[in-house]
Formats: sequence, C-alpha cells, structure tokens
Amino acid sequence: MGVDYYKVLGVSRTATASEIKKAYHQLALKYHPDKNPNNREDAENKFKQVSEAYDVLSDDKKKAIYDKFGEEGLKGGAPDAGSAGGAGGFPGGFPGGAAGGGFAGGAPGGGAHYSFSNGDASRIFEQFFGSNDPFAGGEAFGGGGPGLHRIFRGFGGPQGFASGFGSPESSPPYEAPPVEFTFSCTLEEIHTGCTKKFNVERTLPGGQKDKKLFEVKVEPGFKKGTKIRFEREGGVVEGYPPNVLADMVFILDEKPHTRFERSGADLTTTIPIDLKKALLGTTLVVNSIEGKPLNIPLTGVTNNGRKLRVGGEGLLDRKSKRRGDLYIVVQVVMPKELNDQTRKLVEQCTFN
Repeated sequence: MGVDYYKVLGVSRTATASEIKKAYHQLALKYHPDKNPNNREDAENKFKQVSEAYDVLSDDKKKAIYDKFGEEGLKGGAPDAGSAGGAGGFPGGFPGGAAGGGFAGGAPGGGAHYSFSNGDASRIFEQFFGSNDPFAGGEAFGGGGPGLHRIFRGFGGPQGFASGFGSPESSPPYEAPPVEFTFSCTLEEIHTGCTKKFNVERTLPGGQKDKKLFEVKVEPGFKKGTKIRFEREGGVVEGYPPNVLADMVFILDEKPHTRFERSGADLTTTIPIDLKKALLGTTLVVNSIEGKPLNIPLTGVTNNGRKLRVGGEGLLDRKSKRRGDLYIVVQVVMPKELNDQTRKLVEQCTFN
C-alpha cells in the first residue's frame, strides 16, 4: 500500500497548500531531534517522514503522480508514467519542489522514480525556516546545545545545507500566530473613545518571562471585533522558533447595554407606554447615548412596535465620518385588568 503522506502530515486529501505548509511546520518542530534528546533516533525517523511527505505534497507534479500511483508508483517508477500528468517527462532528473528529494530516470517501468535522503530533510528544514542552524544556543529548545547540523547524524551536515540550495531571500516567509487578548468596552466608551491599559506577561527569546504595559486606544465608533495590533510585541509562541516574535493583538468586544442595542453606527432603544398614551398620544422623553434628553412627540394612535427615527443620535460611522441614527421602538403595555368605570367607557367606544 505504501506510505500515506496525507496521514503522516495529518491533513485531508483535499488540503490546501497553506494547510500542508502549516502541518509541516508544526510537525517538523515537534519531531526535531534537538527537541527530543532522549529519543533522538525515533525523532530523526519521524522528522524524515514528515519532511518527505511535505516535499511530495507541496510540489504539484510529485503530488499528481503520488495521488494516482501512490508511494510505490512514485518511487518505483509509475507504470505508463506519461499518463501521470507529465511524469514521463522526467528521464533526465527532476528537481525537488521543496529543495528536497527528486526524480531520476531508469526505473523498471520506464518512468521516473523518486528518492528522498536524510540530507533532503535537512535542506527542506533550512529552506522553510530560513536558517541552517536555527536552534543553535536556543534555550527554548534545550538551551545552548549543539545546533541542527551537529545533531543530525547523517543528515547532510553544514555542507549539505549549503549545496544546491537557494538563498534565504528565496525562502518562504514565516510568521508565528498572533497572541490575542479580548477586552470589553461600554457603548459610551466606544462612542467617546477611550484608552485601556493592560499589563500582559510574555515569553521572551531565551524563555524568560516579562510583563509589558500596553496602552490600547479605542477610537470613537470602533466596531466589535476591531483588532489593535502591536507588531512583534507578543513574545515567543510555544512550538515556534525562538527567534520569531509574534504580534500582540487586542480584540474589542462590547459590554451588553441596559438601554441600547447597536447595529453598525445605529442604536435602538425600546420605550414602554400604557394604552392610554398609545391611543391619545404623548411626548416621549428619551435619553441619548450621551445622556441628553430628547423630546419625541407621539401623535395619533400608536401600534405596538411602532418605530421612530432620530437622525444623528447614534455612534460615529468611521467611514462616512457621520453619526448614525437612534431608533425608538414603542412597546404598548396593556392593562392587567379594567375597573367597572373603564369597562363601561370601552364598551361605548367604536373601533374600526
């Protein structure tokens, strides 16, 4: 049956290039021999398997052959390889997609065959992380110990890293995920704008803990979910290289309000009135988000759920630079019971 490269990386057969890349980066760090000094031989084997799986699945041509013929067909020379999306065109050698293993001619089936060595695993790691010795002296990975090329016995060594490989500028970009912190503000704070202060503990390169005071500025009209980012201020993230600093991201949430509901820049409030006012009319006094009283005349017969609009009394719309509207929903409260006098009066009324 051969090796299931998708299973090795823990991804589905429909995984995207980004998902394959993410799986490799996590597993390569997990099984890096420098992180597994007590079980180095097993770690080296798993590291090589993960690297080989990534090398095949990250290259469109290798992946096409593997998907059709499997590992045995890929390494043994796929039968009728020319039907494998161009495999028959590899008789003179084929460069690896991730600077790893490649194709060579002369397979028994007449097609190209694929091979992968320990040195290929080292070169893939170097290209992916942009360094041939990223863990040398890294305390987060065991502290001051030997670097990658001194740990991987038979994995190519320093000369293996340097030969046949692109420059660091051609390596894939690499970023650690941001460290995220969600905080809440009232609608009043969002309306006027405010500054929140948070003392956050971070892990610095080398493993030491550090506390930093962040001043997070909330501008008027910020929406729920707005992210305030401090680049490279989040410290080191576990499972990522110790020289890669994450961003610190604060995410705005809204505290529930006793009177208002927000929809974009608009606000809605519900005002209860009794049946008499609903039938005969009245003047509603509604306090705005700023606490300013607004006098709203209510004329005619008011049905339950009637909605009134007061322009420019909502929150700031940051795109238009104008304030949204305030909507007032009237809730008609029916009497719990009628006395005899009221009942007689109602009986004399005619309703359409």
